Amino acid sequence: MSGYRKGTRKPKEMSIKEFNVGGYKVPPALLILSLLAVLYTLFLFGSQLEKSQDAIILSAFSVISFAVFAYLSRPGSVAGLRPFKSLIDAYLALSLLTFIIDAASFFRVLPIVGGLMRPVMMSFIFAVLSVLLIWLLLYFEGGEPEDDFIRDSGRSGLLYGAVAFILCIVLGLAVLYFAFGGSSMRLSDLGYIAWMAVIFGLLSGVGEELWFRGLLLSRMVPLAGENRANIIQALAFGVFEAFVVYAVGQQLIYLPAVFVIGSILGYYWGRLTMTEKSIVPAALYHAGFYVLIIMPMFAGIL
Repeated sequence: MSGYRKGTRKPKEMSIKEFNVGGYKVPPALLILSLLAVLYTLFLFGSQLEKSQDAIILSAFSVISFAVFAYLSRPGSVAGLRPFKSLIDAYLALSLLTFIIDAASFFRVLPIVGGLMRPVMMSFIFAVLSVLLIWLLLYFEGGEPEDDFIRDSGRSGLLYGAVAFILCIVLGLAVLYFAFGGSSMRLSDLGYIAWMAVIFGLLSGVGEELWFRGLLLSRMVPLAGENRANIIQALAFGVFEAFVVYAVGQQLIYLPAVFVIGSILGYYWGRLTMTEKSIVPAALYHAGFYVLIIMPMFAGIL
């Protein structure tokens, strides 16, 4: 039984065909996710690279854009956006937070934090917001953390990740000791740099793994398959790392190398996450890598 009486008109079902991109058939859901991510990234880094009033204007446009998308994703509006309602809400919340930060900075409401505490505080804010927003997304979706690889890993994966993290700390301290003055460097400074680097590495590693290998990869796999999904998230991670390095150093010459290294590491961490069904080992490797490269930078700042 169809459920429709004779003489009544059956409502048309929305049918969106796959898009042909470079000879590959791309599901419409994947294309919509990518466009939303690109739009948010452009607004975010645009507002970060601009100064004062221009930054506020860009972040305000971001809020308005995602507010419109959020309205259109509600029942009675654009049906194609309804499956992405929770994700659009998350982007709207992030855009609103960026606008508040830009406005507070413009009106000099935020306290000035210098030295090593500035990057550590920023990584702390990033990690806390990542956990909060992903939890809200899962709550509205009715999903479970396990769906995004947010779960305990096997004993071997956890052990290897912990060993790699500790080795990176030891190697970073050795490089720091011999490259920055050897015995002439005060032990207190060495310990302070190490602690700040460990905190920064853990917070940044966990936050980025939640987004890229947790949220992004878990949603790409059903849409594009494991291998293609891993390549997509790895390339997105490489672009993210390149933008971050440019925002910090304003040096274009390093961007190609950072993009390539970030993409390779992102691909490896993605394979590790899918093998272990958990982001925990990848987060430990990621944190260790950050500790290793950030110690010399922190020494320069100090």
